[in-house]
Amino acid sequence: MENQDYFRNELNSMDHRLNDLEDKIDSIDEKLTQVIDAILGNKLTKTGGFSKDLEALKEKINVVEKKQEKYDEFKKRITWTIGIIIGIGMLIQYFTTVYSNIK
Repeated sequence: MENQDYFRNELNSMDHRLNDLEDKIDSIDEKLTQVIDAILGNKLTKTGGFSKDLEALKEKINVVEKKQEKYDEFKKRITWTIGIIIGIGMLIQYFTTVYSNIK
């Protein structure tokens, strides 16, 4: 009889520990689901998550890079235009100097 009580107590203790472990696993599963939803997004709630934010950031970076390229091209054109104008001015000055020396 005493052995039966001992085994019954052990079984109850094991059952209690098993229930505690199941609760902990459920809690871990819930937290893991929240982390996955935060990273990948949730299709049910239509939240984008971190990966969608990264995609939006990549698109914005591409837009900024394109704007920077356009700015660089504009700067090159302005530089070349100023250089050509100065070159033409120097040629005109040279020809006027040569022409005035000839007269």
